[in-house]
Amino acid sequence: MTTNWAFPNSFFQYAEPDAENVHVPWLELENFQNLKAQDNRRIKTTRDLIHIARDPRHNIREKTYFLKMTNFIFTNVPATPTGIELKITMNRYGRITDDTIQLTLDDEIIGSNKADLSLDLNKIYGSDSDMWSTSLSSSDIVNSSFGIIMRFQSHPNWPHKCSPFIDAVELRIH
Repeated sequence: MTTNWAFPNSFFQYAEPDAENVHVPWLELENFQNLKAQDNRRIKTTRDLIHIARDPRHNIREKTYFLKMTNFIFTNVPATPTGIELKITMNRYGRITDDTIQLTLDDEIIGSNKADLSLDLNKIYGSDSDMWSTSLSSSDIVNSSFGIIMRFQSHPNWPHKCSPFIDAVELRIH
């Protein structure tokens, strides 16, 4: 049994420790202004994701804030999950790549990082037999704290200051 694609109902952005003291103060971000719920089920950027850099003059591979998306509402979760798939649809402007693509549960980052350098606009991470190096149970998956952590960066071969636009983030459980 496989669930339908599910969308996050809670989303947050946060910086690495001390980053907001170096570049963009967190309070100026106006409570996650760059993402919004669209049709009460999709996440879509309303403008570019803000980059942070500890030393902008020397770090040309800038990164976005971390994006944490949780509270996916799944139907028909298998009693024993065998795989997790994440689908991200976004505009990478030909030079935005992944930094972090990982699962989260109870405010902890878990499992393997599925980030890669591919510039595909539509990407699927995981498969029907890939549990991302975790041993999650069905009760873990329906837990409202279960979700995904994402972070993007400029491509290492073509550094720049472009920012990604996310159209949709969806999870499916096998």
